[in-house]
Amino acid sequence: MNASPDKSIRRLKSHQQLSSTVRSSIHTAPKNAITARSIREPLPPQSKTTDSLPGRNRANSDVPVPFERTRFQRKATQQVSNPSNGHARKASLEVTLREGPAPGTKPSASLGALRHSILTSGVQATKEGMSDYRIYLWLTLLNVAPFPTDDYLACIHRGRSPAHDKIANDVFRTLATDTLFKRRVSDASLTRVLNATAWRIHDTQRAIPSETPVIQSSYIQGMNVLSAPLLYAARSEAQAYALLASLLTAHIPTYLTSTLSGVHAGLELIDKILATIQPKLSQFLMSNFLPAKIYAFAPVLTLCACTPPLPEVLKLWDFLFAFGVHLNILCIVAQIVLMKDDILESSSPGKLLRNFPNLKADEVIRTTLVIVRDLPEDIYAEVVRHGRV
Repeated sequence: MNASPDKSIRRLKSHQQLSSTVRSSIHTAPKNAITARSIREPLPPQSKTTDSLPGRNRANSDVPVPFERTRFQRKATQQVSNPSNGHARKASLEVTLREGPAPGTKPSASLGALRHSILTSGVQATKEGMSDYRIYLWLTLLNVAPFPTDDYLACIHRGRSPAHDKIANDVFRTLATDTLFKRRVSDASLTRVLNATAWRIHDTQRAIPSETPVIQSSYIQGMNVLSAPLLYAARSEAQAYALLASLLTAHIPTYLTSTLSGVHAGLELIDKILATIQPKLSQFLMSNFLPAKIYAFAPVLTLCACTPPLPEVLKLWDFLFAFGVHLNILCIVAQIVLMKDDILESSSPGKLLRNFPNLKADEVIRTTLVIVRDLPEDIYAEVVRHGRV
């Protein structure tokens, strides 16, 4: 049964309210926010979002009909057994996203409630990772204003981008063995989103003075994998496009430079963090000529989207988008720490690290929180900045 116009308008307004809330909280955050010890706040986005627009339409897409739960479908898996926790999750996530912040609620309190629920209860989803509201949560947390589908279609109608040949070579390989992804997202859909993104980045680059380039590549190998979870979770290509553009231009722009400076900075930070918190493991890896650039390039570039299974990637991204995309570096360190015993006992640690074990988001997040707590302030500040400067 389709939602009534009143409810659709209310959802749109709540997204606009929350987008405004995010912008307000960002501009009023204290300058020393990155020194907080529990979950340290991410730096504010460097690029401004577009103004809120009156509507959001569905793109002409090959993506199947949006996920809608019916009484004949399996109920979403519960991540907690306590009914009161499930009720709290619904109150703080679904209701907040549907209705917007309560009157008089401070921006920091509203965002804090969303983040706390993600950390303690998670997003309610099926075992395939499908959720009614995850995509709207991501849009809100990444401060992406409602995006007009016509703008996305305008990019599509421009035809092939300058990077089309590279994109075509990568699309068919994207999560090629993941049946969940291939069943939901077509190659044509992924091609359109990547071409539209390449056009947007190309236009942005041309608008930047040549003496101060920020973005130097409209497409790099790995953006296809970075796009995969977005298209899988989104209800339209336009949503996935808006999220991908936000990630690449506001959160990890240095990952797009011709030298991939942000990615290489992240790899160096992995080595530095391991040497600080796990000196024995770090020494073992270095003695076997295994710096992070040998085994962690793909996880850094794709925010761990290259490590299956996809539903666990979605859970990890809930955490990253809530507390800062920069935390992906620490999530990779956490995965290595969880592999510590196997690495130290292996006669071929390089082979072991070639493919990380299947992702277990909850374990990775718990380990990451310990690393955040124990990491020196100066190194954490480098982690926060590495994708943006």
